[in-house]
Amino acid sequence: MLALLLVAATSPFSCVVTRVHDGDGPLWCANGVKVRIAGVQAPDFQNAEPCRRATHPAYSCDDMAAARSRGTVEKLVLGKRLSCLGVDRSYGRVVARCTLPDGRSLSCAVVAADAAVRWDRYWRQYRMNDCR
Repeated sequence: MLALLLVAATSPFSCVVTRVHDGDGPLWCANGVKVRIAGVQAPDFQNAEPCRRATHPAYSCDDMAAARSRGTVEKLVLGKRLSCLGVDRSYGRVVARCTLPDGRSLSCAVVAADAAVRWDRYWRQYRMNDCR
């Protein structure tokens, strides 16, 4: 919890990813910060959270989809240093716009890889850029 307090909303920070829960986070950083990937929604494991299909029609609610999503995100981020900007807080996590080492937006990369879908409400709220 101390690490979260050190990262204020709208603060830039670095995150070396050590663990991934699912396709939208949290990502655990080596410095103890937990990151929720800004502007996207990924399948959750059914035993962890209730399905949100009613609020997001493109949302998948099965554990196989959640495992595929997590695996895709792990390939993108595990062991890598992300450059992040905190934009909000949610459930003990920093919601952040992060950039991969190759300069791509993490949010755009997970959407392009079909690991998550763009969550328009938050995409606009967090002023996410269009993906290329």
